[in-house]
Amino acid sequence: MIKIPITKILFLDIETVGICKDWSSCQESHPKVAEQFIKYFDWFLKRFPEDNVPTEGLQEELDKINDVYKKRTALVPEFAKIVCVSVAFVTDNGETKSQTFSGDDEKELLKGVQKLLDRCGKLDFFLCGHNLKNFDIPMLAKRMIVNGLLPPSILPSYDTKPWEIKAIDTKEIWQYGSYTSIGSLDLMCTCMEVPSPKDGEVTGDKVHDSYWNKNMLKEISEYCEKDVQVLIDVIKKLKELE
Repeated sequence: MIKIPITKILFLDIETVGICKDWSSCQESHPKVAEQFIKYFDWFLKRFPEDNVPTEGLQEELDKINDVYKKRTALVPEFAKIVCVSVAFVTDNGETKSQTFSGDDEKELLKGVQKLLDRCGKLDFFLCGHNLKNFDIPMLAKRMIVNGLLPPSILPSYDTKPWEIKAIDTKEIWQYGSYTSIGSLDLMCTCMEVPSPKDGEVTGDKVHDSYWNKNMLKEISEYCEKDVQVLIDVIKKLKELE
């Protein structure tokens, strides 16, 4: 099913938050970004219709704007900030080697990631992640550009031919050509009986709050690292089918 040797796969996961704590603070520190958020607010509501709750009065509308900002901007590169990138690979003797980049300074974090990915690209590694092609890759590439960094060639660009893309997306594998099926990593693990070590207070939908309001970067990093271990376990189980 997966013909690439596991020793040539770089497993990767990222954690993101909104660039600011909320829209109100964004107005102060990044006024142009806050202005663009309002410009595209209807786009957010169309993409996430469950957030489009009726409001009465100015205060309720401002509360809605702040709520959508906190819940959704981490998913959109133009309004997000990467706070953690965790990677791992499996050595020839089966040992897992991992590295995590985390911090408040996104540019410094991405400089380290850029160097690592550039090195892995030259060594003909394939990237592996869940929803990698639609989230992690464009998020990494766009945030690097925003921070004045050149995305490494291992990250597919607009002119990368399909057969040149060195990416294994476990969501695509699980969907098996059906884009209407559920593609959650947790569900995939449950069905394949792959134990998930993820526990603790931090979950994907709580990363923004955990970072901005609870100073839990260490716990966010641990959550990210556990996702990478799950990816390794999933690929190992899939390769057992070969």
